[in-house]
Amino acid sequence: MRYKLNTQSASITRLADGASIPLDADNTDYAAYLDWLAEGNVPEPADPIPEPSAQSKIEALERGDMIPRVVREFMLVSIRENALKANKDPMLLPAYAKLKARDEEIIALRAKL
Repeated sequence: MRYKLNTQSASITRLADGASIPLDADNTDYAAYLDWLAEGNVPEPADPIPEPSAQSKIEALERGDMIPRVVREFMLVSIRENALKANKDPMLLPAYAKLKARDEEIIALRAKL
């Protein structure tokens, strides 16, 4: 018998038949897996989690700050102009620095598309 770990769910796959075995102490298949481990066997490693696409990273970043792109761009220009009028470096303003960093990350990801 051979098993494989899963990264996408809390289960183990039995390779003989592809059964997904939940990590449940009351499950007889899971008990058999634990016995198999106790005998010194080692399951196959889980498949690596795929790297998210540039587009999904952009979407996550934009969801994360909950500010639509046009609003974020307007805020950046507005904060920068007001800071410069007051002879201040806009990068010293936490709100501007955070928005600017997020915007630059999104721009870099968009360049990869």
